[in-house]
Amino acid sequence: MSEPAGRLVGRSVPRREDGRFLRGEGAYLADGTARAYQVAFVRSREAAADIVGIDVEQALAVPGVVGVYTVADLGLAMNRIEVLTRPSAEFAEAAGFEMHPQEIPVLAEGRVTYVGQPVAAVVARDRYSAEDGAEHVHVHYERRPAVVDAEEALRSGSPQVHPGMRDNEAGRIAIQFGTDQLPEDAVTVAGRYRMGRHGAVPMETRGVHAWYDPQRDRLEVRTSTQIPHMVRQAVCAALGVGVETVHMAVPDVGGGFGSKANVYAEEIVLAALARRTGLEVAWVEDRQENLTAAAQGRDQVHDARLSVDPQGRILLWEDDFVVDIGSGSLWVGGIVANTGIHLLGPYRVPAARIRGRAAITNKCIVAQYRGAGRPEASFALERSLDAAAAALGISPEEIRRRNLLRAEDMPYERPLPYRDGVPIAYDGGDYVACLEAVVDMLPRSRAAELAAARPDLMIGYGVASYIEATGRGPWEAARVRLDPGGGFVVVTGAASAGMSHETSFAQVAADALEVPFDEVRYARADTDLLEFGVGSFASRSAVLAGSAVHLAGRELIDRAAEVVARLADVPVEAVRYRSGTFQAEGRTVTWPELAVALAPGGALEALGAQLDVTHVYRPRTVTWTMGVHAAVVGVHPSSGVVRVLDYAVAHEGGAEINPTVVAGQVTGGVAQGIGGALTEEFTYGPDGQPTATTFLTYQVPATDDVPRVRVRHLAVGTPENPIGVRGAGESGTIAAYAVIASAVDDAVGNDLHIRSTPVSRALVREAMRERSLA
Repeated sequence: MSEPAGRLVGRSVPRREDGRFLRGEGAYLADGTARAYQVAFVRSREAAADIVGIDVEQALAVPGVVGVYTVADLGLAMNRIEVLTRPSAEFAEAAGFEMHPQEIPVLAEGRVTYVGQPVAAVVARDRYSAEDGAEHVHVHYERRPAVVDAEEALRSGSPQVHPGMRDNEAGRIAIQFGTDQLPEDAVTVAGRYRMGRHGAVPMETRGVHAWYDPQRDRLEVRTSTQIPHMVRQAVCAALGVGVETVHMAVPDVGGGFGSKANVYAEEIVLAALARRTGLEVAWVEDRQENLTAAAQGRDQVHDARLSVDPQGRILLWEDDFVVDIGSGSLWVGGIVANTGIHLLGPYRVPAARIRGRAAITNKCIVAQYRGAGRPEASFALERSLDAAAAALGISPEEIRRRNLLRAEDMPYERPLPYRDGVPIAYDGGDYVACLEAVVDMLPRSRAAELAAARPDLMIGYGVASYIEATGRGPWEAARVRLDPGGGFVVVTGAASAGMSHETSFAQVAADALEVPFDEVRYARADTDLLEFGVGSFASRSAVLAGSAVHLAGRELIDRAAEVVARLADVPVEAVRYRSGTFQAEGRTVTWPELAVALAPGGALEALGAQLDVTHVYRPRTVTWTMGVHAAVVGVHPSSGVVRVLDYAVAHEGGAEINPTVVAGQVTGGVAQGIGGALTEEFTYGPDGQPTATTFLTYQVPATDDVPRVRVRHLAVGTPENPIGVRGAGESGTIAAYAVIASAVDDAVGNDLHIRSTPVSRALVREAMRERSLA
């Protein structure tokens, strides 16, 4: 059914994408590669070693193999992939933030630093031959000592991961404000909190498809990415060519969650292969590659101390954390800064001492997996609050009620600028209202109900909060144009990875243009359609790309009014616009009529005017959102298996473009949080060998592991952007780890305090055994 013109933002318009996805008509990267030569990567089987030699003769003899290429063969020696984010100088000075140069090669040169690192590429007529060829490339290694513990990596004398770096530290932060003088009656709790390494594991793995047109001197690249313009920039830098010679297009993307918001060596190598060989080449990652070599996330350790007064009010918050970024991270600045900033939480924190360091180890590279530092920060702070509540004999809900910011506290300023250099001021409504809302949806009494219904399980209840900066700049671009048929085409720099951009951005554009929803079409991210952009990550798409779409739509109306004025021979001030129609001194002009007039042979052809607007939106600073999660879990006494039985999220956001889409984002985030809290972990042996390389050992939650998630949206407008939205893409994930740990504590009792995720079944079993003996 056609959606009429009118207010579309705020309505749960059915997702346009769903029909073709459910019919199996999605156009993913692999769908267009049937005629391409296939590429398989030779990947390091050592975590730390020098490359003594590479023998390719047997590989070249494999039927179907047409070439084997090392870093020298592709002219990529000494080529480094540059980091993708750097906080402002103002933030660096105020937060004691430093970043150190990293060594992130395109292909291994002389040394390998993690298992799965690409060493060479084999090109063949089909994937079978390419895989056979890769098996016959013999890389001769001389092993070196591996370091897989981040804290060990930072110690003096630890094995050096990269020979070109001064040590294994990639960055650090030091935030300090307020007094550390505590009254005599202060209560202090301390704990070491750890979040294990896990990652996005999207349904669609990574992939790249590339070919070179020598007639046009043009490289065509299709890649499954969230950041096509950043990938193009990296490809151009590596190959030494201008952006006009590289076209980057994004097909349907089957999930990204931050792992595809990264520039990968494989993208640069496929581009280089296409240009060097003249062949159409494609690489589609298999699942073992994805579990071994795609960027991972989390992997932090926090030594925390929380001091409160006898009523539980926070006096001093101290945390010293270490982030393990594996062999390197293009997002190290964002991860470290995010962790430090979000450790302050949605509470009144009068004094803080926060220190953090990023360590390089012989593990897989790291990117900004959904939340990127925020879940780790929330876990340390929320677990510390639970410990303080237990020490004082009050409930987890009550200690939060006494510390959460209220309406009278807003805006709440922090003595620290955000990463963009603008002083932090939480611009929310009433954070306590979120606590009361979630307790209303899922009260503690629900645990008693489930205990009666499930006598086979020990039932527990937990709550946890989070804060999040959303809509991070510095900018995003959108293009809105009138097509020849009188409809509109919208494209943004924020590539969709399944986030319903086709629907949501069409809603924004239709509202801005005051036209029916069906008259707007969203086009997938493509550097030919939009020359520049940033990308989709960090809960920024709705805020930045949505605002850019809105402003481009309004600007298109203004430009069209000028054309109408010429057509009607009246001053532009005499043109009025309403609901898709222009009025000019009694004359009515519609968008389709304008399209005809401007087309070849039309009345306004001579004007050469184009009703085509690209708008770059630059926010003043971020918007802030927060929320509270509540969960009920059941723990099986003999096995220690934890099941999440009920779950609720109350979050404070801005205007919802599409409430159903927002609820889906939150629910999906909760599902990923449940996986990280209970089952998912990339583990490594002491020699750096990964031990979770299949779904038998890396366990993602199944559909029956995720309960129905109740979501309540508390709308609080923001003047920081023209459509009043706040980001929500990571809201479901951030507090999930802490709330599940809190609920497990409550279920098991006996002073159990979960300090690490995924929750150890052995630890739970031991606590249950001790409880039975007590």
